Amino acid sequence: MRTKFAVLCVATLVLAGCTDTGPIKIGPDTYTISTRVALGGPASAKGEALQEANTFCSSKGREILLNHVQSSECAFHGGCGEAEIIFYCLAADDPQLKRPQFNADPTQKIEIDQK
Repeated sequence: MRTKFAVLCVATLVLAGCTDTGPIKIGPDTYTISTRVALGGPASAKGEALQEANTFCSSKGREILLNHVQSSECAFHGGCGEAEIIFYCLAADDPQLKRPQFNADPTQKIEIDQK
């Protein structure tokens, strides 16, 4: 009985750490998605948000154009990750739909091993 209770508690905690706003319209053809995953860190949260955005735009017969992405570790760490993306769903012939130019995130620290 205690084992079942322990498993139930762990499962509840893991699932409570997973949240997703789903696509929210914030302007013409412009949407945002925020995700939080219990395991996998920021990269997993970002991947989940991007996958959902792609599926959402494809269901409308449109293409995704990423505008902004931000991901980080959750405040309680332990593998938890959060991400927020802002994206456009554009028609394939939309003149705005072109290869995006991404810049490095200035908040990320890159360390080079100089051995």
